[in-house]
Amino acid sequence: MYAKKVIYILGLSLTACATPGQVEQRLETWQNDQLEDVEALKRAVEASYDRERAMAERLLQAEEGHVELRQKLSTLEDATQILRARLDSLHTQPFRPTNARGTASNDALSLYQRALATYNGKQYIEAAAQFDRVLAAAPYGEWADNAQYWKGECYYGMGKFRQALTEFTKVFAFSKTEKADDAQLKIGRCYLALGERDQAIGAFRKLLEEFAESEYTATARKELKYLGGL
Repeated sequence: MYAKKVIYILGLSLTACATPGQVEQRLETWQNDQLEDVEALKRAVEASYDRERAMAERLLQAEEGHVELRQKLSTLEDATQILRARLDSLHTQPFRPTNARGTASNDALSLYQRALATYNGKQYIEAAAQFDRVLAAAPYGEWADNAQYWKGECYYGMGKFRQALTEFTKVFAFSKTEKADDAQLKIGRCYLALGERDQAIGAFRKLLEEFAESEYTATARKELKYLGGL
């Protein structure tokens, strides 16, 4: 209604100084200009919509790719843990002791090797119990710190991340352990799995600060980048 009034007033003003033919021509020109503006606006809106839709599709593809990469990383981590367990087993060198203390140590070694084999078979509940027997047989023995670490891996494999966190933390009670950086990495992973972002960031930063020569520093940096903690 308003537009019609504007056109009507405009028409009246034009008639005051132009012939009817000129008025009609001017009105037609004005209407054509308005139509062109409307069409231009329509094209701009459509182009904007297309850009937004394309951007949304790219974001969706990126998210799907990210999920796929995380799944592949998880698979690689599982394979790495199995290989590491096998390597630990290869590093064990059985010996034949001649005294009672040596017999206890040899018993702990045998228990430890069986526990690793059980872990490699992904029988995590039984493996955790076997690692407990290693710790009971020789709580301060040569394989105690490794048994403690792999006990944490058992709970991690079961998805019991809070319990795994507790077990990995106990590794640091062994002053001469070579599993400290392994445990620190898994502590960060436990916090990550529990959704505790700030604690995960703190754990990965601690790995970089206290274990600068560790083979896991690159992994810790990647996790920090993912968490926005760099």
